[in-house]
Amino acid sequence: MNARSAMSVKTHKKPRLFIILTMLMINVLILVVAALIAMAIDDSFSGFIDAFAHGSVLWLLTPNAILELEQPSTLFLAVAVLITGLVLFTGTIIALATNALKDYFDRKRTTSGKVYLQKHILILNWNSKVPELVADLQHIKSRNVKVLILAEVDKRLAEQALRNSLKKSGKKDELKSLDVLVKSGNPLSKIELLESSIDTCETVIVMNKKVDEVETERLGKSDLNIIKILLSIGHLGLSREIPIVAEVKDIETKEKVRTINQSVASLKSYRLIPICFDRRLGQIMAQTIIQKDIEDVYLELFSFSGSEIYPLDGVSFEDCMRFHTHAIPIEAMQDYLYVLASSNAEKNHRDERLSLKKETVKTNPFHLKVVRDVYIIGDNNKRQFIEEAFAAYERLHGSSFQATWWDEDDLDGLLREVDAKEKPATLLLLSEETEEEEKLDANVINNLLYIETHLKRNDVRVIVELLDPKNDPLIKDFDIENTIISNKIISLLLSKLALHPRSEQFYEDLLSIEPYESGKDEESLHIESAEAAFDESFPYRFASVKSMVHAFYEAYEEKAVLIGTIKGDNVSLFGGDMTKTPFTLQASDKLIFLKFQ
Repeated sequence: MNARSAMSVKTHKKPRLFIILTMLMINVLILVVAALIAMAIDDSFSGFIDAFAHGSVLWLLTPNAILELEQPSTLFLAVAVLITGLVLFTGTIIALATNALKDYFDRKRTTSGKVYLQKHILILNWNSKVPELVADLQHIKSRNVKVLILAEVDKRLAEQALRNSLKKSGKKDELKSLDVLVKSGNPLSKIELLESSIDTCETVIVMNKKVDEVETERLGKSDLNIIKILLSIGHLGLSREIPIVAEVKDIETKEKVRTINQSVASLKSYRLIPICFDRRLGQIMAQTIIQKDIEDVYLELFSFSGSEIYPLDGVSFEDCMRFHTHAIPIEAMQDYLYVLASSNAEKNHRDERLSLKKETVKTNPFHLKVVRDVYIIGDNNKRQFIEEAFAAYERLHGSSFQATWWDEDDLDGLLREVDAKEKPATLLLLSEETEEEEKLDANVINNLLYIETHLKRNDVRVIVELLDPKNDPLIKDFDIENTIISNKIISLLLSKLALHPRSEQFYEDLLSIEPYESGKDEESLHIESAEAAFDESFPYRFASVKSMVHAFYEAYEEKAVLIGTIKGDNVSLFGGDMTKTPFTLQASDKLIFLKFQ
């Protein structure tokens, strides 16, 4: 009984080896029996060894040897041995080889097993933002981006979603050129992580799983999954520091991640970057309501086309402003100076002999933006952050406006209140983020249809949040001031932090609407028309972009830096050699600038 049990264990642990050994034993037994028969019917064999070596084994391994046999009974025996050997042994080997090839192709189709990559971006978990994130990486032209996605997702469905996002961005099928692989597996598994070459990757992005149930009062299942994955990575004991960007839903989870980064020994060597993207989106949405073009500026700033933000070492703000020909200093923070430049290489271009034409312009004081009353319709995790951003704006600027939430089931009551008031208002429609992927934005489209047919006033602005970018063309014909595509903004910011993790603190300060110790928002993005900012006659011609930036910086007493313009609907951030080409500013052009204090 024990022998049978042991045999059963061996059979299940190594089935192929067991089959091969079994068939080998059967063939040896057949050869022994055939040798005994040959010795009995053919007197030419001197004994068993001779019949086994020069008889049955020779007939099996050298089929041509049977042609030399003259005795009919021995020939018949040799043919029987040959056919039996071919069927049992050779057939088994072919079947095993075929099965092994099938298993190999199945593993390649599902990307199971070890994937050998280096300097790749490893994305753990899958949600609706991942396709947009991968599509954004196509804009990186300086190098070939390799992406491996490890998630509990059907590989074929995931690849189709990736292709759809690439097509929407103007690319037919760039999965191969981007070196994008989808590996079906559990990111909590140590084996799966190691087989994803996490030890040689450039960056890890941990996405938030779409889970609606709450695990505890303070920690949702999706954020709990993030923390478990981070702890699993810590247990791998990797020898090199890897930046890990983690998407969390709750702002409190962000502090929990920072705490485990400092207190858990296995995670101290990693650079964990927890980002509450719902908070960031809430801040962007609030800023978009205050300044309608802000979202377009952020999209341009986060994208990989055109100019980007880069850290510059060992250069002061004034030194960069004076001598760097291809970069505009943005903010000095910790050990870095953050600059705007077209590429990481161009940020270092400088000319010690650079002498710009001194230009002096007359300016007007900045005026506080007038904010309408805001009605937030619908609910999701971003609403609390939108309300917090508005409250911070009121504290900073003493602006008087109301931001109230309204249940989308009472649109009649909302429209009656809006119609009864004389004060202009803004309606913000939030998308339900717990819906299935094919139902995303359904509540927004439904609410928009109702508002379009029942709203009587013409001075009410409507701003719509969409989660799925493919729904944007569907609502273009409605009377909407702005459409905020949440997943697009998040994916851009994710990819930016993944490739430039040192820029985290810069974006943290830029996106926040909150007072510092000085009681002011020490860095904020603003948009102003040229005629409102400059007390000059237009068109106004500057000798170069760099001269205009200098003139703006000095005119506003070094408290504002000009970084780009908006001409019509075209957002353009400065880049390239800014010292050569003259720049003409029209009265209707809008100036994009960062204001300090």
